[in-house]
Amino acid sequence: MALEWPESLEPTETAWGMTYNNRAFTSTLSNAQQIVGYPGSYWTCSQTFGVLFAEDERQLTALLGRLQGMFGTVNIPALTRIREDDVGQAVVVSGIAQATAMIIGGVSPSAKVFSLGDYITVKGEMFEVVQDAVSSAQGQVTVSLNKRIRRTLAAGIAIEYRNPYSEMRRVDDVHQVAIQPVVSNCTLQFREAF
Repeated sequence: MALEWPESLEPTETAWGMTYNNRAFTSTLSNAQQIVGYPGSYWTCSQTFGVLFAEDERQLTALLGRLQGMFGTVNIPALTRIREDDVGQAVVVSGIAQATAMIIGGVSPSAKVFSLGDYITVKGEMFEVVQDAVSSAQGQVTVSLNKRIRRTLAAGIAIEYRNPYSEMRRVDDVHQVAIQPVVSNCTLQFREAF
């Protein structure tokens, strides 16, 4: 089970990215290229803690100790994509339209419920909405996603859209905190866990 990110532990800089699982094949005769896309894309996250006071440093190193390098997982929030509005009472997966589209139910009928760039989380897997989405009169909406859905998602699974996060693991087993008088600093690398 993934650890929760401590609310009081805020990085000074966070970089989110996506690693796609594509392969290029280049002809030796014509130099023409074909690209094949496979499932298995994942989020990457780099966090820099430029100023860590004593209590923050202790909290961070204790979290890293609980993670035990690459072994454990943690839910890292996407702080810039938090939403305050309410798009429905019970926002859940209704079905899968295709590998990169999800049908969501329980949303407000006939309304623009998801906008370009919104993040949603389903069972620890985070997705970005890549097109605006308006719900039907029945309270369902089909959202286009930035990557293929990896897991089997049954109807009725809750969707987190207000406080999106990604379940991630460390990229390596080593961490180092530079300690100076009064403050410390550190940079950590994560990748989506699956």
